[in-house]
Amino acid sequence: MKTISKSKIVTLLVFGAITSFIVYFLGYPNEKIQSNPIKTSQSEENLTKNKDGRNQSDQSKPNKDSNLIPKPKTNSNLVFSILKTGEAKTLEAFVIEGGSVIKLVTVNHSAFFIQHPKGNFLFDTGLGTQIKDQFAMFPFYLKVLMEYKLIETAKSQLESNGNDPETIRDVFFSHLHWDHASGLKDFPNAKIHSGKDELNHAKIELGYIPSQYDGKAVKWDHLQFSDTPYATYAKSLDWFGDGTAVFVPMKGHSESSVGLFLHTENGEVFFLTGDIVWRKEGFVELKHKPRGARWIVDYDVKELGTEIARVHELLNVNPNLKVIPAHDHDTQFPFGFFPKVIGGKNLMTMD
Repeated sequence: MKTISKSKIVTLLVFGAITSFIVYFLGYPNEKIQSNPIKTSQSEENLTKNKDGRNQSDQSKPNKDSNLIPKPKTNSNLVFSILKTGEAKTLEAFVIEGGSVIKLVTVNHSAFFIQHPKGNFLFDTGLGTQIKDQFAMFPFYLKVLMEYKLIETAKSQLESNGNDPETIRDVFFSHLHWDHASGLKDFPNAKIHSGKDELNHAKIELGYIPSQYDGKAVKWDHLQFSDTPYATYAKSLDWFGDGTAVFVPMKGHSESSVGLFLHTENGEVFFLTGDIVWRKEGFVELKHKPRGARWIVDYDVKELGTEIARVHELLNVNPNLKVIPAHDHDTQFPFGFFPKVIGGKNLMTMD
């Protein structure tokens, strides 16, 4: 009988170990997300005290109506645009658990320009004018994993279409990871709005680059959420006071991530969800990012799963809701990119 040499055994073991690690890194077995309907914001808020002083819900069953997204208080005059500032090409398996290892997908680095009669603002900035120097601060392995191609910064796109960046008075952030906050200082006159706990544990190995947001010149104005429920969210911030642009805190990806509901002029409803998932299929099919990506970029996987399930249920109850993750090219492309305007009663472009 022919025996296998020790070198071949070692080679097979090493190959097996590497293969197993890659499979595990990509998310096999998948992280399970509980799909049970989550508690509604009303049932979370309507707690009474029993005789023993313990909290007791006054609703034994979830009220589906409270999962419905509220309508604006008046007719909406809000429209918005997607500014694609950069992109990357990668395998689907690197952006969603269970994704294909042979399908190539595009990852967008996008900003969102919201226009309203009471004032225009940005939600995220995408890649900014100083991205090359900022990105150089990353360690080598992050440069490899997060390689990007700059297309055109939000500042340049706005300038090219007659929008003076100095007139942007407010810039909101879903969170302050490098690819969202790169253009923060491109808008020096703007108040900078983020969740108040976003920078509690900001480390470069987690995707934060201090030069993007440090210095005394940054005009911080941290978001203050009220206890007013909004659909399944217990807290919210109605920015214009008319129900057309409503911010909500979102759990898991960063310490203080934020989502934005938009009610547009033509009656459509959009939900900008930042990086809770990288592709919309994550919400539809209850899937996380790949395990390796979660190790690097996600703050709390358990809370993130709760948030994915929350949006999943919102989509079930509100079938006309249009969810737009910040990096999902396949979801963003059909709406068109700036200067295309989304949500108007008539087809519009910025002149």
